[in-house]
Amino acid sequence: MLVLRRKVGESIVLDGVINISVLAVEGERVKIGITAPPDVTIVREELLRPATEASSQASPVQPR
Repeated sequence: MLVLRRKVGESIVLDGVINISVLAVEGERVKIGITAPPDVTIVREELLRPATEASSQASPVQPR
């Protein structure tokens, strides 16, 4: 894994066509922007996990 440090307003470029920019840092949250060609699919990692794994990590429902 390549680890990079970036400040707000700085970017990295992947394969010469995908640009990832740091838009804001608010506490422990980082807001990023991604510019990529239309044929590149961008999906949040948690949406790729199997449904069973996602449901096991969800908060348990409290019985009434």
